[in-house]
Amino acid sequence: MRTALRFTIICLACALLSHVPLTGIAAQQRDDQPRLTKIVALTRHGVRSPTQSAATLSQWSTRTWPQWPVPRGHLTPRGARLVTAMWEDMRGRMLNLSLLPDAACPPPGKIFVRADVDQRTRATAKALVDGLCPDGSLSYAVSGQTPDPLFHPVQAGVQRFDPASVAASIIDNAGGDLDRLHEDSTSILTHMQHLSTPLGADMCTRYNLPPSCGLADLPNSVSVEADGSGAGLSGALATASGMAEIFLLEYAQWPDISAGWGQVDARVLREVLPVHTSVFNAVNRAPVVAQLKGASLLSEMMAALEGTHRDQRCNAASLVVFVGRDTNIANVGALLGVNWQMAGYPDNATPPGSTLQFELWEQGGRKEVRVRLFAQTPEALHAPFEEQRLPAGGMVATPQLTDPARTHKATEAQVTAPPVVGEARFSLEDFAKRVSRAIKNAPLAPQEVPPLRLRVDIEADSATATTLKTEPTTATTITR
Repeated sequence: MRTALRFTIICLACALLSHVPLTGIAAQQRDDQPRLTKIVALTRHGVRSPTQSAATLSQWSTRTWPQWPVPRGHLTPRGARLVTAMWEDMRGRMLNLSLLPDAACPPPGKIFVRADVDQRTRATAKALVDGLCPDGSLSYAVSGQTPDPLFHPVQAGVQRFDPASVAASIIDNAGGDLDRLHEDSTSILTHMQHLSTPLGADMCTRYNLPPSCGLADLPNSVSVEADGSGAGLSGALATASGMAEIFLLEYAQWPDISAGWGQVDARVLREVLPVHTSVFNAVNRAPVVAQLKGASLLSEMMAALEGTHRDQRCNAASLVVFVGRDTNIANVGALLGVNWQMAGYPDNATPPGSTLQFELWEQGGRKEVRVRLFAQTPEALHAPFEEQRLPAGGMVATPQLTDPARTHKATEAQVTAPPVVGEARFSLEDFAKRVSRAIKNAPLAPQEVPPLRLRVDIEADSATATTLKTEPTTATTITR
């Protein structure tokens, strides 16, 4: 009797299952698995030449500075190649996660890239889309306004720095006392002084010091520009910070030699980079500075993530990338209260090509935002490229990868959002509230629908040598 009953139940179950479409089962299984549906990224430009004038550099050190292959502040050809290699690798990750279709190039509208107006950001955008689409069919958008208010709201006049509040915020973020930050950096400043000695004669005179003064002797101060368009530090910390970053850029640009007049290898670079990161973040992660400079970008990144942006291309794309500067990433990171750690760099470093990403995941009707940061390690930036040989006859059936060995791959940082323990993961609702609190009462740049670059302009972006604004020869690191 029991055997017959079990047989009847099994038959009924089989009959029921036979009427459930397989597609329905597959769909139910897909709904139960986390699915990446969108990424909104903020990316720093790649390796560039120093932005400081020759006059400024000659005051920082009278030693002979390297000759760069591009004008001041421009992306280098190697910098572009590094960006392309990194985004080839990022594309592989997105293919594995089914965010992008498994095709040589994504269909129109699947990817949207917007770049700041500078040569180094436009050229980075070109290198980035080349990594995502090797046939060169992808374009990117650039604002017709200079400066672009989205990336530079203070400089564009959307915001203005109040000197007193900005200075107080920077000093507080530096630990409450620039002298203390100087003391904490004493060993690095001494090391940098040995690497770069001697200073230019006018440097000591400017600070009313004896002609034999050294880098570590320079007094530190906060400076806010008279028109409220920029703020930063000046003195020993600012000078050492600027030189340390240049050493990283040199290390990435020339893989066959050490940076810093042949003295800065991987070990020395790790020792001196903390002074750059600490000074840079003291300014750009200061709460007042971060909100005034970063609120517009964070607001538009959130709008793109939720699909409410005025620019419908941001809403429709599965991957949206804003190409800006390290200051933009620091501002947005500070506003969100997220921090990151990556091997080879100090905490919250923003190396060339680094990208801060908001990933939107869905599972069973629930939506979650995961904040990630990717960058190339110092070793990856320094590694040479293997020159590829064409097959016999010189014909290539498919586009060649820039970095088939993945020597210059992207590495994921550990991102946290204290007091949340573990990874920086939020429900979409909680993340939206976090963003809303961060940008509360901040005037925002009007959302824009910038035009796509024409192919002739895109090709020119990699080679155009524009004249940059002449800067004063003071030892000042300014954030605008």
